[in-house]
Amino acid sequence: IKAMRIFVESVLRFGMPPCFASFILTPKSGATTATRKALADVLGKGGQSGPGGDKAADAQDDEEYYPYVSLSFTPFNVQRGNA
Repeated sequence: IKAMRIFVESVLRFGMPPCFASFILTPKSGATTATRKALADVLGKGGQSGPGGDKAADAQDDEEYYPYVSLSFTPFNVQRGNA
């Protein structure tokens, strides 16, 4: 579901062509703000958030706006039995 959302938001919100790469980043504890700033500096160079370019309108209700798709991800830890 998360991968599908990344694809949809990338194509519809940011106008990316349907051929792109996505990555999972895990910043060190306490480095989240610096990581977000570095990503915004690199990926926000276009200054446009999508076809409309209205950053404030793109932020839904209480969501924070970033010039990239940002989703929280918690991997499942599945224990396998010793069978």
